[in-house]
Amino acid sequence: MGTESKSKFITELPMETQEILNNIAYPINRNDIIEQARKSGAIPDIMRGFGMLPDRQYNSAEDVAEELHIIYLGPPSEKA
Repeated sequence: MGTESKSKFITELPMETQEILNNIAYPINRNDIIEQARKSGAIPDIMRGFGMLPDRQYNSAEDVAEELHIIYLGPPSEKA
């Protein structure tokens, strides 16, 4: 999956989630994402989504957004 198609996942997220992800220093793991979201006062729905992320390293906001897309909507189709 190319960078162009990955970047669209960011725009699908709620603005609060986008702001949290855009203010994180990458690479980062799931627990640190959750901690950063907690510090920023994220609402419970956003915290729940971050809690469902696989425990791995994320290299960009796009990586996290893609994983959230998979959690909520399933794997993206290969069509761009």
